[in-house]
Amino acid sequence: MSLARFSALALALTLILPLMAQARVVTDMRGKQVSVPDKLSRVATIDDGFVEGVMTHLGVIDTVTMIGSWSMKRDYTYDFPSESGETYTYRGWNTMKYLHPWLDDLPCVNSPQGNVISYETLASGNPEAVILRVGDCTVGAGNVEAVTRTINTIEALGLPLVVLYAPGWYKSADLASMREEGRVVGALFGMEDKAVALMDKLAATEKLIRERTADVPEADRPRVLYMGLNPDVRRKGGAGTVHGVDTPESYIIETIAGARNAFEGRGSGVPLGAEQIYALDPDVILLPTSNGYHPPRELYEAPYCANLRELRAVKEKKVYAMPWSPMNCSRRVEYPLDMLIVAKAAYPDRFADISVYDFALNFYREVYGVDAEQAAALRSHQLLDWMKETGF
Repeated sequence: MSLARFSALALALTLILPLMAQARVVTDMRGKQVSVPDKLSRVATIDDGFVEGVMTHLGVIDTVTMIGSWSMKRDYTYDFPSESGETYTYRGWNTMKYLHPWLDDLPCVNSPQGNVISYETLASGNPEAVILRVGDCTVGAGNVEAVTRTINTIEALGLPLVVLYAPGWYKSADLASMREEGRVVGALFGMEDKAVALMDKLAATEKLIRERTADVPEADRPRVLYMGLNPDVRRKGGAGTVHGVDTPESYIIETIAGARNAFEGRGSGVPLGAEQIYALDPDVILLPTSNGYHPPRELYEAPYCANLRELRAVKEKKVYAMPWSPMNCSRRVEYPLDMLIVAKAAYPDRFADISVYDFALNFYREVYGVDAEQAAALRSHQLLDWMKETGF
């Protein structure tokens, strides 16, 4: 080898080796190895808040330069009428919108309707990594071919794509795969251990609940119904939607909280009429985010819910609102709050020593590193202040 060629090779290695040293290789949930810069500064997220929640805990949320969900841009307001003629209003935000209002100023690669990704917008931002969570509202898990096209199109842009699979991808109600989701996000930033520790901390609430309800005899397990008061379903003649035994909602009710799902069918968001809901005769009703927020007061007082007023759970005031979580197709970092509300609603005596109202405050502080004032504001934005009024 001539001296000139040797010098040229040495110069090339001098330029290339530092770049190689600065690269990080991450294995995503497809099992695919993805190379990204060691120090990320431009990250595009395509999800509804889970990824941002983990990144907030890791202290790297400021690397997000593009988002994929309008839930982090919108101000949500809901007005409800009462039979007395009074109208009452509820307002809430995505927790990530409250913590990071600057997210509202970022380009959103999704359409306002939440079902069309603009690949041109995504490419124009030239992100160093794209984190795609399959199973959120933004990119659902129901159509495998559509998901494959989305993945292939993003990769065809030459962008490093890291894919996460939310629990719904596996057609399983089990939430255990969320631990791997957190690990992958952590690995992107060289903080895998910290991310796994966070996911284990979230799962600790599940362990606590299981221990308290493990010895409940089958005959004493209350029948709990997740009932979405979806206005679109109501306009079509239905009374509400329910979640079957193959859903994460049922997993929380039955496997974690040790109660029984009053609806023994399958499917998510299954529309039912009033007579069908009466036939289920639930002991407890939970009102999740369902095309909007739904407080117990809606079921108790709204004129369009009058046909459900004779339900035993309604008459006994055993109706509870789940945390306000816009575009909540799959569980996010706040999911321990869901679990604890379900457990205490089902077994108030067994959880009498736990104030979920206080638990939420401590949860936000520990997970997101916020002060007491910010934690209280987060609790309000998830519309959980009803807990103070009821001592929940």
